[in-house]
Amino acid sequence: MIRRRRGLPAINEGVVNVTPLIDVVMCLIIFFMLVAKIGVDTGVDRTIAIPATVLGTDIKQMDVPNSLTLNVREGLDEQPAVSALLKGQLQELQLSDGRGHNPLADSLKFFRYGKDLVPGGWGVNSDNAAFNVVIRGDKEMNYKYLEPVLLACAEANVKSVSFATQTMVEQR
Repeated sequence: MIRRRRGLPAINEGVVNVTPLIDVVMCLIIFFMLVAKIGVDTGVDRTIAIPATVLGTDIKQMDVPNSLTLNVREGLDEQPAVSALLKGQLQELQLSDGRGHNPLADSLKFFRYGKDLVPGGWGVNSDNAAFNVVIRGDKEMNYKYLEPVLLACAEANVKSVSFATQTMVEQR
């Protein structure tokens, strides 16, 4: 019994094998889909008319995974209406729950200190020193509505608080 040896297939001139090229392109497409931040929702309420400034820092340069955007507007009973993106949906955060707790400060402490809401700890209770807050306040809002939000940030020991503004167009 004679065994035949199989060799390389015959090469047809003028025909290019593009299968490896397609494999590489598909890998690149998957890679860019995984690392792109397309459609990342930061919880910005587009209905809030933010103030205009001449100078400022572009908020887009901030570290998105370590930031929480607070939408602040005038509320009822001299209290601000604060909303933020928590657990994938925009939620209203109260400044007082009637039992002496501040749910807004507790939410900020969760992002700053972890599940136990106190400094120090490991794992899910580890501190996040890079956590920052971006406040989007209505340009017509009185400061008395902004002050409790800033106090909640101070209570949660948030080191970086920024205000979202829009670029002012100079009039000639």
